[in-house]
Amino acid sequence: MPDRPSPPQSHVRTTVLFPADLAGWPDGSPLYGYAHPDTGQTLVLDSCGNQPPRHQPRAVLLGWLEPQATGNDELAAADAPSLVVRRDGELLRFWLDGQPCQAQPYDLESALFSRHTCLLEERRLQDAGVIICGCGSVGGLAALELARSGVGRFLLIDPDLLSLENLCRHPCGLADVGRRKVDATAERIHQINPNAVVQVQATTIERLDPAVVQAFASGAEPSGEAQCAEAARQGGPITLMLACADSRRADRHAARLAAALELPFLAIGLWERAFAGEIFYSHPAEPMPCYGCAFEELSQGGQGNHGTGEMGGEERQSLQALSGKQESQRRFYATEAALEKLDFQPGLSIDIAYVTQIGLKLALDLLNLHTPSYAPRLLGKLSQFTLVCNSNDPRLGGERAEIFSHPLQVTTSIQVGYGQGCPPCRWRD
Repeated sequence: MPDRPSPPQSHVRTTVLFPADLAGWPDGSPLYGYAHPDTGQTLVLDSCGNQPPRHQPRAVLLGWLEPQATGNDELAAADAPSLVVRRDGELLRFWLDGQPCQAQPYDLESALFSRHTCLLEERRLQDAGVIICGCGSVGGLAALELARSGVGRFLLIDPDLLSLENLCRHPCGLADVGRRKVDATAERIHQINPNAVVQVQATTIERLDPAVVQAFASGAEPSGEAQCAEAARQGGPITLMLACADSRRADRHAARLAAALELPFLAIGLWERAFAGEIFYSHPAEPMPCYGCAFEELSQGGQGNHGTGEMGGEERQSLQALSGKQESQRRFYATEAALEKLDFQPGLSIDIAYVTQIGLKLALDLLNLHTPSYAPRLLGKLSQFTLVCNSNDPRLGGERAEIFSHPLQVTTSIQVGYGQGCPPCRWRD
């Protein structure tokens, strides 16, 4: 049984936060949660039963709801708990280490996103889903930020384990070293929103059965419940394909799946040392080139078969510079095995985060395509393909850094066209 927390210091005023429906729990229910003796704050988690709360493996046994249930040997044999809650008619009385204490009820669902009122429509985002391909420094950050924004459904895809070298860039910590990135990230999501639905797949998007992606996109859960895809197209919850892998090949595969399933698609990637990054999006609400189109055109020097529109010298140079990058590996900062062969080091977390956060504003816009009251952050203001500069210093980015005129630059006018015979786009042409 987990150790109970130490008693709070005598000068600290104790407050217990408890689920608003606690009075309806059976007598003898164990109370699990988190206690902070130095501040006198204790949080009782919503878990009506004799097991720790789901998705909260680090929660400790704080006490139980009296009178104690009979027939529970584990609880009967336990020493006196730190926290005791006793019924007093319709009221509940709280004692911590034998002393009465203040208590405050909470409703988790309404409290979690109460500060989003008038900014985001909580119910729509709660039903929305995100498929995250790659849970490294970009995908891991994206998952947690979207969870904080209220997104309620996640499919995490990544085959890798978290290593010590990842910690300076990944949102997870030492306790997660050696774990699968998908599992560590899922636990962090549940620390933000215990009610989030999180599915994990410890593989690559290329190796994953497309039926798994299709089932998630349609709203199917492990329980077998599903929402109607037609309802989603008519304004219901949206599922976003978010590509954060370490290769264009993986992102292209994700883009093809998104096109086949008529899902909005977003790719976020960093260049070497994270001196700059790239963001690409598409959505089925209107005809537009896909990710494969963009980089087929790029390899042809910026001339898609449908034209690219007028393009400034800076934008054309940006595309030409990008066309020289390796096909299989574009995010050098995230590829530890390749570092010995390179003359630069991985990018800083703050630089990775700057590019990622801009991409996540687009992610929220795409997830709210059917929300009339939503005010888009960037959709319609950035072009479909955007370059984001952290630094234009050649010492960080080499000659390619000089294509940017100033640090923190965000391009707005790069245009891409349809590729020749691109299967995902041909039907839209």
